[in-house]
Amino acid sequence: MKVLFLFLILPVFSFGQTIHIKDDKIVYEGKEKSTLPTKETFSRILQALPNIVDNYSIEQQSEDSIVARGELKLKAPHHIVRTVHYFLKINSTENGYEYLIDSVLFKERQRGEEVITIPSEKVVKNMDETGKVVGVTEKILNETDMKFQKLLALLRRETKKD
Repeated sequence: MKVLFLFLILPVFSFGQTIHIKDDKIVYEGKEKSTLPTKETFSRILQALPNIVDNYSIEQQSEDSIVARGELKLKAPHHIVRTVHYFLKINSTENGYEYLIDSVLFKERQRGEEVITIPSEKVVKNMDETGKVVGVTEKILNETDMKFQKLLALLRRETKKD
């Protein structure tokens, strides 16, 4: 009975992977509507970003767009430090804003060792491997997706009327 249950629920877990992939790279893009005036929406975004993006730094900014660099720290065994670095681009639109998260890089280092930088394309390709690599990769991608989704939800919340 337990084996039958496992086979019935297995498809649910295999479709649980929601990382957004475009051209074999991790990319999140979309549009959000806001009922606030355009300038207020963008102003709220500018105020919120430093609070919701770790290691936030502005790369480029204009009156209605911003390009920022961010970082996510991922869970890892104590002897490993694992982070995700990315660019976040936001453009103000008439009814809200457009966002793009791209240039995703994974950085990993064992304490006392050199940093290894892995582009998102290579991490995505690791899902084609077999064995332990797939399990570790899936955990990394799931956590990354969860953190990106949280960031986008926090942005969405900041642009809603009080």
